[in-house]
Amino acid sequence: MICVADSGSTKTDWVFAQPGGKKEDWLRFSSQGLNPFYVSTQEVAQTIEKAIPLEIREQTTHVYFYGAGCSSPDRNQVLVKGIEPKFKTAKVEVDHDLLAAARASCQNENGVVSILGTGSNSCKYNGREIVDNVDNLGFLLGDEGSGADIGRALVKARCYREMPADIQARFDEQFDWDREKMLQQVYHRPMPNRYMASFAPFCGEHIHEPFIQGLVKSVMLEFIDRHLLKYDVPDWEHHFIGSIAAHFEGELKVVMKKRGLKLGKIIKHPVHSLLNFHLEQHAL
Repeated sequence: MICVADSGSTKTDWVFAQPGGKKEDWLRFSSQGLNPFYVSTQEVAQTIEKAIPLEIREQTTHVYFYGAGCSSPDRNQVLVKGIEPKFKTAKVEVDHDLLAAARASCQNENGVVSILGTGSNSCKYNGREIVDNVDNLGFLLGDEGSGADIGRALVKARCYREMPADIQARFDEQFDWDREKMLQQVYHRPMPNRYMASFAPFCGEHIHEPFIQGLVKSVMLEFIDRHLLKYDVPDWEHHFIGSIAAHFEGELKVVMKKRGLKLGKIIKHPVHSLLNFHLEQHAL
């Protein structure tokens, strides 16, 4: 049995399958996100133990883990050292979530691939490997276009008195708004990116409001201008992976057209496409 795991900063999707088996027999589990910037090896092991039954782990021969933050050998070892003791009979490989996004959306074709979830990232993929990647600066300095960025823009609009009164009233009621509590969460609690991203669904619920539409489009335009236009491949398709891309598909289509870029696939959860990719590799 092989396992493919796709992990963002908020959630990890785990899917298990037997090579040659039927799709309806695939086993699916979920756990918290396992970003090595934010979790320890011990937390990785504890999360797996809670999320995946022992009998499934004992049958697993390969684990292909793709995750946000898995961009260097040192950080990847945080995951490897947490996964291996819980999958004692499996070969474990850890790669960046950008490679997962590229394999899921492009397969063996070239394309520009972006992740828009709790965080954001992008790359240029030639059908075999990632050949360019505009620097990802993380939550504090970057993550343009992400759920955390949308939440950050929304909170700033609330604090800077730029939010229309009727939307502000709904915002304050829904989140039991307290400026000091917000600052405490951002500056003194773990996972500030997840906290900021928790405001993004409010935009989805009120996307019919011109102010909210404008805010979301502005956030996405900044992502396009600071990242996608730098690849300078106007004839290539641009694929998007992640919950934010899926939830705000309409706004994404508008801003992509505005910048003259070709929109390809939008995939909310890439893990199933990834599993097919690895099943095909095992069948060769």
